[in-house]
Amino acid sequence: MKVLETGETKRRKGIRITACILAFVMVFGMFLQVPVLADAAVSCKTLCQAALKKTGGESKLKYQSAKAEDFGGFSASDRKKVSSVMYVCDEKEAYSLCVAKASSNSDAADLLKSLKSYKSANSSSDYLSDYSSDEQKVFKNALCGRKGKYVWYIAMSSKKSVNKKGQTALKEKL
Repeated sequence: MKVLETGETKRRKGIRITACILAFVMVFGMFLQVPVLADAAVSCKTLCQAALKKTGGESKLKYQSAKAEDFGGFSASDRKKVSSVMYVCDEKEAYSLCVAKASSNSDAADLLKSLKSYKSANSSSDYLSDYSSDEQKVFKNALCGRKGKYVWYIAMSSKKSVNKKGQTALKEKL
């Protein structure tokens, strides 16, 4: 025996199908939102805080800036490639930490090259004669790195292993 569908039955079936489609669209939309929300929580300041927490040495730091021109590792042309930055340092700029976000991935690659040049220049020049032997080790054991659009320069300790802890914390946040 075949049951005939009435208009009321068809309408209920249509509502159920519409509700299922709407629920699917909402769930799918939530999955699309997750990466956007995660990315919004990351900033140069939060990355800098994470690295500082792992490296210690906050007591040595006296200055902070959110201006690219305050960090000596970026040239005038490099500064144009920076969309945001957080820089902290001591009085002599020996102990320092800089995290910058580039405008694009290719700009980040250029900024990393500049940071590596900055590290090289600071760790092998007459410039170091003005610094104590411990401060010279800080320059020599500084780390530069990049992940996506973010680049960093970490010179928080005379021990490279301590600077690496800061770099690891930074990478985990990204």
